Amino acid sequence: MNRLTQFIFTIAVIVVGVWLLALVFRLATWMINGLLYVAAVVIIVGLISAYVQGRKQKGE
Repeated sequence: MNRLTQFIFTIAVIVVGVWLLALVFRLATWMINGLLYVAAVVIIVGLISAYVQGRKQKGE
């Protein structure tokens, strides 16, 4: 009976470990998606800034 209890406990630990790993991956995905939006905003601001700088130099 002791071996069966140990086997069930091992399976339970594996299930919880896989669940925690999935939670970590979900958190990482959420962070990467958020960083993609930040990167898109930075690129758009950079392009607008470069366009404005080009217009200023052309006018001088």
